[in-house]
Amino acid sequence: MNSYLAGGLFIVLTTALAVAGMLYVRKRVGVQQLITHHEVAGHLLSVIGTLYAVLLGFVVVDAMQHQQDLRLIVDNEATHLCNIYLAAHGLPEGIKRSIRTHCKDYAEIVITEEWPLLSKGGYSPEAFKNSWGLWKEITTYDPKNSREQAIQQQLISEICEVTESRRTRLVSASHGVAPIMWIVLIVGGVFTLIFTYFFAVESLKTQVIMTVLVAMTLALNIFLVFVFGYPFAGDNSVRPDSFKLDLGVFKHFEDGQMPPREHLLRGN
Repeated sequence: MNSYLAGGLFIVLTTALAVAGMLYVRKRVGVQQLITHHEVAGHLLSVIGTLYAVLLGFVVVDAMQHQQDLRLIVDNEATHLCNIYLAAHGLPEGIKRSIRTHCKDYAEIVITEEWPLLSKGGYSPEAFKNSWGLWKEITTYDPKNSREQAIQQQLISEICEVTESRRTRLVSASHGVAPIMWIVLIVGGVFTLIFTYFFAVESLKTQVIMTVLVAMTLALNIFLVFVFGYPFAGDNSVRPDSFKLDLGVFKHFEDGQMPPREHLLRGN
């Protein structure tokens, strides 16, 4: 199901339950009785609401920052893979062709095979084989002169960056928001909402609107945690566009003619 559709259903359902709870408490306890609780309930709600708002804010910001960091990590991995392909241009034909084949295969496997698995915390064994193949090709090559030796050193530096970024990407894909954090967020949101039931105003319409606004605000923030807490899943996920750009570079490096960027991002 589309993540935004699921989020919309979650917000609507949460808001409906919140209003139903408010109406039940209002009818069962009575408006006048609830009004007598305002003074004490107001102070307690300010404490509970502030603590929950701080926690929720930190979680949302942390999740958003984590996803942004992962985008940079993916870009870094693809950038250094591209550098390997380009630097291999200065090597003899045999080793150059072998290294470039590994680079191209690695990018294609990451896009087509590994990326769909990341949302489930998985990975592609074939991508590992290609990265190991790159390591073997680069580290076992015997340079014939100082120029080739310098290129080899550069290639070793680049493959180290690719491996480090790949490891971080795979580890991050296997971890989302901790279950205990979900429990705290949901329970805290429910408690905060319940505290609003200790208040009442004469106008039922006004109280319904107030309850809807509070419930929607809480639900929207929890939905943000869900969207950004799992960076490789959903419609707002980190995408392999950098690797698609690599494939465009690999295809057109020799002729020096780069296609439009929109074609690159479609993988053409």
